Amino acid sequence: MNNWIFLSYPLNPQAPAYGGGHGFAEKKVKQMDHGDSCDTKSWSMSNHIGTHIDFPRHFSTRGKDIDDYDPEFFIFFQVFIADISPAEPELIITPDHLDISQAPADTDLLLIKTGFGGLRGQDIYSQDNPGFHPDLADYLRERLPALRVFGFDSISLSSYAHRDLGREAHRAFLLDNNHPILPLEDMHLEQIDGHTEIKQAIIAPLRVTGADGAPCTVLAKVKRQ
Repeated sequence: MNNWIFLSYPLNPQAPAYGGGHGFAEKKVKQMDHGDSCDTKSWSMSNHIGTHIDFPRHFSTRGKDIDDYDPEFFIFFQVFIADISPAEPELIITPDHLDISQAPADTDLLLIKTGFGGLRGQDIYSQDNPGFHPDLADYLRERLPALRVFGFDSISLSSYAHRDLGREAHRAFLLDNNHPILPLEDMHLEQIDGHTEIKQAIIAPLRVTGADGAPCTVLAKVKRQ
C-alpha cells in the first residue's frame, strides 16, 4: 500500500532560524470578525527558513537560481535513505559517518537522517546543529553520479559552531559546474528510517523570480508493508 506523506515542515512563527536569526512572522491584514469581507495576512520571512533548498546563486553571483531549473528537476524516483542517528551536537559529518554502499548508482535524491530533528523547537537545534564536511561533496559525486539533491534533518548544511567550514561545504556542493548537488535543509524525517521505501518524491519550492533559495513543500510516496 502506498501513502503520500510530507517530509517538510509547515511555516509558522515557531519555525527555527539558523543561529537564532530572522524567522517567519505574519500579520493580519483583513479580518472578517472585524467587519472585513475576507481574511488575509502578510508574511515576512527569510528565503532560507523552514524546509528549504539552496541553489548555486546562494554562494555565487554567477550561479544558477530557481529560474534555471525545469519542473522535472524536482521529481525523484530513486530515493535512498541513510540513517546515521543519533548525531551528536556540532558533529561534522564526513564520508566515514555515511554508509551508502547499498545506494543504487542512479540514486537522484539522498536523505540523511541524523536524528537531530527530534530536537527541533529547542535552541540546540538552531545553534548546535551537526554540519557536513566539504569532502562529502566529491565523495557523493563519485559514488552517486545521478544525485541532484541531498536532504537532511538538520537546520543547515553548515554547523553553526563551524561556520567557516560550513561555507566551504556550501561551495563544494553548489559550485561544481559539472555536477552541483543542492542541499535540502531542515527536513521532517522523524517518520522514516533506513528501512523505509520511498517510491517517488516531489520537492515543490516557493517560486520567486531569481531566488537563491526557497522554502519547499516536500512530498513522498511511501510503500507500507
